Amino acid sequence: MRKILWGSFPFLLLCAITVSAQSAGATGTWDASLTSPQGSFNVQLVLKQDGEKVTGVVRSQRGEVPLEGTNNGKEITLKYTIKFQDNDLPITLTGAFEAASIKGSADYGGMAQGEFNAKRAADAGTPPAKPPATSAPANNAGDISGEWAVQVETPNGSGSPTFTFKQDGEKLTGHYKGAFGEAPVTGTFKDGKVAFTIKVDAQGQQLTINYTGTLEKDGTMKGAVDVGDVGSGTWTGKRK
Repeated sequence: MRKILWGSFPFLLLCAITVSAQSAGATGTWDASLTSPQGSFNVQLVLKQDGEKVTGVVRSQRGEVPLEGTNNGKEITLKYTIKFQDNDLPITLTGAFEAASIKGSADYGGMAQGEFNAKRAADAGTPPAKPPATSAPANNAGDISGEWAVQVETPNGSGSPTFTFKQDGEKLTGHYKGAFGEAPVTGTFKDGKVAFTIKVDAQGQQLTINYTGTLEKDGTMKGAVDVGDVGSGTWTGKRK
């Protein structure tokens, strides 16, 4: 009998560890990426699960807000509220739950939808290093014509639009493609300084976005972006 009991001990211990791991559920820190009509942005979710109930906070550049939700081991739902243009905006995240990842959708008060993806912070890893950027040919040193990948950072989130510029002397025209759809670009480029404007439709209202910046020695562009009443931020651009 004693041999049977001792022989069963490793199995029982393994079961106990498995049950303990399963009960943790969503508990932990998650690096999440959300998309919305205003662009994509990153937040951190700090979750604690008790049974199927989930509580915690959402951390972003704007601070922390509480959240609550449920997780049945297959599907997770998280809800929290932020201030947007002086109004409360409820955000609901739903997704397929796995041990180290969540993939689903985001709902912004029933007015807009986007994507929701998350990974446990310990599993997020470090993005692979990108190859060094190739310097622009000498005859293009004063010409920014071409396709540019731009990263925008604002207190309300971040975005990754694409701009295609066509330069004719100091005159700049082009095309924008991003979270607000597509729009023409007008502006100027002179003595290494760039200024351009796009007008987009944001939830039925026309929004004018102004970019100003400089062409750096390494071939990138950097500057400030003004989104009118929505706020301001910074942007960087690299040739594709």
